[in-house]
Amino acid sequence: MQLGKLLTQSLRECGVNELFGIPGDFILPLLQQLQDQPDALPFYYLTHEPAAVYAADAAARCANRPAAIALTYGAGALNGVNAVAQAYEEYVPLIIIAGYPSAKEIASGLQIHHQAKTIDSQRTVFSEITCAQVRLDNPATVAEQLQHVIHQCQQQSRPVLIEVPRDAVDFKIAPVKVNAHPTPKVIDEIGYQQLVRALSTARRPVILSGVNVRRSGAQLALERLAEQFNIPLVTTLLGRASVDPEHSCYGGVFCGASNTRAHQLLDDADLILAMGVIYTDSNFSAHQRLIRSQHFYRVNFPEQPLKLFCTRLASEPLPLFEHRDLTPIKQPEPDHFGADTVVREIHQQLSRQRAIVPIISDVGDCLFASLQASPSKFLAPAYYASMGYAIPAALGVYVTSQRRPVVLVGDGAFLMTGLELAHSLRYGCRPIVVLFNNHKWDMIATFAPTLKATALQHWQFPQLAESMGIHSLRAHDQQSFAAAFAQAWADPDRAHLIDVWLPENSRTARLQQFAQTLTTINKTGASEV
Repeated sequence: MQLGKLLTQSLRECGVNELFGIPGDFILPLLQQLQDQPDALPFYYLTHEPAAVYAADAAARCANRPAAIALTYGAGALNGVNAVAQAYEEYVPLIIIAGYPSAKEIASGLQIHHQAKTIDSQRTVFSEITCAQVRLDNPATVAEQLQHVIHQCQQQSRPVLIEVPRDAVDFKIAPVKVNAHPTPKVIDEIGYQQLVRALSTARRPVILSGVNVRRSGAQLALERLAEQFNIPLVTTLLGRASVDPEHSCYGGVFCGASNTRAHQLLDDADLILAMGVIYTDSNFSAHQRLIRSQHFYRVNFPEQPLKLFCTRLASEPLPLFEHRDLTPIKQPEPDHFGADTVVREIHQQLSRQRAIVPIISDVGDCLFASLQASPSKFLAPAYYASMGYAIPAALGVYVTSQRRPVVLVGDGAFLMTGLELAHSLRYGCRPIVVLFNNHKWDMIATFAPTLKATALQHWQFPQLAESMGIHSLRAHDQQSFAAAFAQAWADPDRAHLIDVWLPENSRTARLQQFAQTLTTINKTGASEV
């Protein structure tokens, strides 16, 4: 059996239906062999390696299963490191297929082009941002190695690295019997019984749901648990997609702001059950008292089988807890046109549609403004927070869902990966891109208001969009934006970019408060502000 056939078979068996990447010298023989397979995976190629990884990352998040990326040795794989690191920290299962020199090239004794410090530097770097690494340099062990590394990707929901030497396509690989998966993880019985006893005497429990509820496939089990006992469900910012916002027990997003129903529910709780939560500074720096309290119970992934945990807990003879007010606390209307106003308008228009519309947000003010909407499909790098994610992510979402995404992106992030929109058109993706244009890196300016290096020149984004075949619109107030978005939504056969000119000092209150909180903590070390 050829490597290309085995690899295609292995990827399809774990749910991968597409391959992202960029062709490069060391990976070319494998790409050719993969292309020649009767059941070849469609190959989506972009312009820059981080963007290719972001697209695959979004595909994995959207479909909740692994996605694969093919990159060349050194210059390709190392250029994607930041995007892979983000996937690692946010528990996104990616299969990184990286080229590697052939045995003959290594034996020459010459320095290999794209080589860093040593021939193994690529693997050394990736050992920090992947949960398993293999090199397919022995035909006798290739099948077993593939089976092992893909299983690790699925079990831990994190990236893995598969290095493929240039000459590995010449291997004759004997198929091996598929080994049974290791025994599934079991529930920590001592911790489980402690939680059951605490719940039996609690009066105001709250479930705090994190992103790993979704990564582990426990979303429905958690929602049934909450509904069975009438326990409010609150999510972290990164975990917004882990709970249906229309669920009867949904209490909102906890993102540090004290004037929200989610914060009020957690503050008033006598037991907090944190399921699959990543304990990040962005969520908990100002609330360390909360997560260190005796009534805060953690059920972490992948240490615990979250789905089994929720199912078993739902079978316990626990009381039906008292009803609590889950109505969102009304926030003051902004007194100016800004990012909040824009997202509220998007939410109002999409709420009148029957279609499920994925919303993808980059980091910065657009991420905080996205809280003005309650989409059932939402993606954002809300913890690691690398800029430039949203535009290539739109392609990954479209590829796996065939749904037209709405993209929220700042002008600074757009300048990083905006040209990838041209590739999206080639593959049939026609997003609506809402560009928050304040002519600066406003997220940076929030933390460093006197820094001069945050200003951006007035780019002509409409002309740039038109040059890529994308219809462009411009908005400068509520009325013009409402009209522009309605026009874009009514025209699904074209991609649209809405260049939203934001006035000076239009920053959202949430971003301002977030920056002030983290700045205060970093200066004073205070755990509560």
